[in-house]
Amino acid sequence: MTAMRWAKALVFGLFFAVVSPLVLLAWIEKKLTRSEQLFTLGAHCVALVPGLPGAYARGAYYFGTLERCSWETHVGFGTVFTHRAATLGRRASTGCYCVIGHADVGEGVMMGSHVSVPSGKRQHLDAHGRLSPTEGRFERVAIGAGSWIGEGAILLADVGPRCIVSAGAVVTGKMPGGCLVGGNPARVLRRLEAHDATPVEG
Repeated sequence: MTAMRWAKALVFGLFFAVVSPLVLLAWIEKKLTRSEQLFTLGAHCVALVPGLPGAYARGAYYFGTLERCSWETHVGFGTVFTHRAATLGRRASTGCYCVIGHADVGEGVMMGSHVSVPSGKRQHLDAHGRLSPTEGRFERVAIGAGSWIGEGAILLADVGPRCIVSAGAVVTGKMPGGCLVGGNPARVLRRLEAHDATPVEG
């Protein structure tokens, strides 16, 4: 580990200590109930901490509360994970004001600001496709490693690895890896060459 990485790890540890009361409350809630109100409270608290301290605070909070989260991430100002059943891979980053639900965000994924990843397309529908306040279900949305997600995109379905999703795209169907994706509803615009996407290190 390089000296810079050691320094970042030390700072991260300090911020984890700062947010540990919020992490503890969310942990107790998870053990005793099915509610996510305390988890959400903590997420809202750290979302509005500005600057670099805020990025460390959000990273530390989600490291301690999400299903899986690397300590080497960047979560932008105003960004909120709405459910603890999400994963955030190493070197993944988000812009400001993203809203992320049941999602698996792969290693090295980069999101612009105002990206929305709801928990699938059936949160308010019953088994027959009718609107229902009680029978909807959450679905996990996966974003493959090394993908870039443009400003204001909405992802309702999986995006493969090493994709570029254009700004404002609305992804309603599963997208294969290695593609440029755009439109509403989104479609594959073209295949990407190997040099068009950032490589993911091992």
